[in-house]
Amino acid sequence: MPMGSHPNHHPHPAYLPQHHSHREPTHNQMSHHAHHHPSHHSQLTNGDIKPVIQASMLGAYTGPGGAGGPCFTGSGPIQLWQFLLELLTDKTCQSFISWTGDGWEFKLTDPDEVARRWGIRKNKPKMNYEKLSRGLRYYYDKNIIHKTAGKRYVYRFVCDLQSLLG
Repeated sequence: MPMGSHPNHHPHPAYLPQHHSHREPTHNQMSHHAHHHPSHHSQLTNGDIKPVIQASMLGAYTGPGGAGGPCFTGSGPIQLWQFLLELLTDKTCQSFISWTGDGWEFKLTDPDEVARRWGIRKNKPKMNYEKLSRGLRYYYDKNIIHKTAGKRYVYRFVCDLQSLLG
């Protein structure tokens, strides 16, 4: 096996981890759309492909006043990974967080602004990137988000977002 390869490697960057935390949707709440269709991506002008997640797909997962999503609204506060997805789907936020064009990889182009907004959402005015990145590291072992090695402020969703979001 070539160096750096993994026996369970999937060609698509989004896959469903085999273990689940108590905060993830149950099997009955998971979408049957686990297959990946090219329509889930949009072509960028430079030829790269980026994932497409419409804001409407996040409706039950984000923001106050949501309609009781499977795990998130009504059963606890928004989680950091959901907040990042919310920013990534908002075109007005592209100046400080954006998809890199490589699958589910994204970059915090202005990590201080992302942290500031996370602090506002969580009512924690002293939030900064150092604290936010500590929250991101929590997701590494849970196979939700991984840090992209050798690239500053670049992360990748490694869980199956398409299944989680429907």
